[in-house]
Amino acid sequence: MAFERHLTKQLGLFKNKIIFISGPRQAGKTFLITHCLKPDFELNMDVASERLRFKKMPEEIINWYERSIGPFPKKENLSPKPLVFIDEIHKVKGWRNLMKGTYDKTHHVINYVASGSSAFELRKQDKGDSLAGRAVWFTLFPLSFREYVQSMAPEIDLAPAWKGKGLLREAIRSNFKHQKNLRGLWNIYAQHGSYPENLLQQNEIFLKQWLTDYQAAMLDRDLRDLNLGKDVERVYRVYELLLEGMGSTYSINSLAQTLGVSPNTIKSDIRALQQVLWGYDIPVCQISKAKQIRKEKKFYPMDFCFARYQTPLMEGAPFESTVACLLYRGLWPEISGFLPHFKLGFYRDYQQHEIDFVLRDKKSIAIAIECKLKVKHGTGHLPYFEKHFKPTESLLVVEEENIFSVNDKITSVSIEVFASCLE
Repeated sequence: MAFERHLTKQLGLFKNKIIFISGPRQAGKTFLITHCLKPDFELNMDVASERLRFKKMPEEIINWYERSIGPFPKKENLSPKPLVFIDEIHKVKGWRNLMKGTYDKTHHVINYVASGSSAFELRKQDKGDSLAGRAVWFTLFPLSFREYVQSMAPEIDLAPAWKGKGLLREAIRSNFKHQKNLRGLWNIYAQHGSYPENLLQQNEIFLKQWLTDYQAAMLDRDLRDLNLGKDVERVYRVYELLLEGMGSTYSINSLAQTLGVSPNTIKSDIRALQQVLWGYDIPVCQISKAKQIRKEKKFYPMDFCFARYQTPLMEGAPFESTVACLLYRGLWPEISGFLPHFKLGFYRDYQQHEIDFVLRDKKSIAIAIECKLKVKHGTGHLPYFEKHFKPTESLLVVEEENIFSVNDKITSVSIEVFASCLE
C-alpha cells in the first residue's frame, strides 16, 4: 500500500527548478520520488560507481540523454522534459558546484530532483556556489496522522488543516464528529510510530528490530559520514540521557560532568544529533524578558517511537513528546525558513509557572498548550497564563478519548482529534 503524502501536491508547482527533498532516513523520500514523480534516470550516491558518474556531470547527463532520447538540444523545445533523480546527494563533497554547473547547462532540457537525509543541514553543510533562484527546498517528515487517516479512511471528511489562520478550536469542533473512527486509527498510529514501514507491518517484534537497525544506521553511517572523528558511542549516550530527561530542560554542564567531557563537546554532540534528525530543541518562549529564564531548552526525539530507546523519568513525558512531534512537524512550514510566521517554544518563569508549548508570532500569542493524560488531572498553569498573557487560544490536549469541551476560554480535546487538525 502507498500512503498519500501531502507534499506530492506541491511538487508540480515548481517547474524548471531543482527540487530538493530532504528529511529523516526512511521517511519515504525515495519512495515518493520514484513512485509519484517517476524519474527517467537515477543516480544513488550510496553506490560508489554512481558517485563517480555524478562527479562527471553534466557530461554524464548529456551522454545519457543522447543515448536514450536523441541529440541534445541547444535550446528549449516543446517536448516533455525527462526527470533526473539524484538520491542521497549530501554524501558527495562539492555537490553544490556540480549541481549548479549541471543545471546551468542542461535545465532547458532536463528537470532535476534530489534527496538527502540530513534535512536541516543539506543547504549549509557543503560550501559552494549559491543555488538561489535555481532550487526549491522541501522537508519530508514521516507520515503525519492526518496523512495516515486520509490514506486509510478517505471517507472521513476532515476540516482543512490548521496553519495559523483562524481558530484551531473550529477545526477541532468540525473533526470531533469523527472522533470514534479517529480513535481507532490513532491507537495504531501511536503504537507503531509514524514511519511508513512500521505502520504497514503493525508488528511489535518488527518495530523493535526496526528501531535497532535504525539506530545502527544512524551511528554507523550518518553520524560518521557527517561528523568525521566523532565518538558516535558517546553521542548515543548523550541521546539516551536527553531522552531520560525528556519533558524537562537539559543542562549542558550537567551532561558534561556525567560523561566526563567538556561542555563544548556536549554542544557539538547535540548538534550532531540534530543534524542526523534524531531530535530537536524547543527553546523557552520570549514573552516577558523580566520573567523568562534565558537559554533554557527542551529536547524531543524526532518521532515519539524513539522514546522507547530510554524510559523517561517523568510519567507524562512520552505523551508530551507526541504532542511536540505533532506540532513541530505539522507546523514546520510556519515555524521554519528565513522569515517564520510562528515561533514554537515553552513558557517558564521564576515563579515556576510553566506551559508545555507556546506558539506565537511577532505581535501576539496564538496558542498556549498544556498536555495531560486525563482531563481530571487539571489544566496546569493555563488559567494563570490565560489571565496574564491573553493568548488567542488555550488548549488542554489529553490522551483520554472522546473529549471536547470549552470552559473558561480553555478548550479540552483528545489527542486524536487535535492531531487530525495538523498537516
